[in-house]
Amino acid sequence: MSKVMVWDMKNDVVIFWTEGTASALDSSNIPEGREVGSAVAYSRSLDSQILDYEYRDGKILDMQTGSEWNVLGIAVTGELKGKQLTSIVSINHFWFSWAAFKPETRIYQP
Repeated sequence: MSKVMVWDMKNDVVIFWTEGTASALDSSNIPEGREVGSAVAYSRSLDSQILDYEYRDGKILDMQTGSEWNVLGIAVTGELKGKQLTSIVSINHFWFSWAAFKPETRIYQP
């Protein structure tokens, strides 16, 4: 399952999340670890257009064209099929480590 977790309207960033990544911290055998998923950040700008996204019926869709996107940032169906979003350098952190250095961080929950 993939999801659009949140987008940052101010900085034109979208975050796509998918399940399938196990935590390396709660089991000596990583594949037995708790499901934590993984996230990738992309620019919402494509060909001079800012795209909005939604997660509907198990798919990531842009609201402007209805094109379906995968977590690799590639449109797999629709008007934008074959187009790819520009990835943005990002790092997945554990909350406790991030919060220690960035206590002003706000948490978004849909």
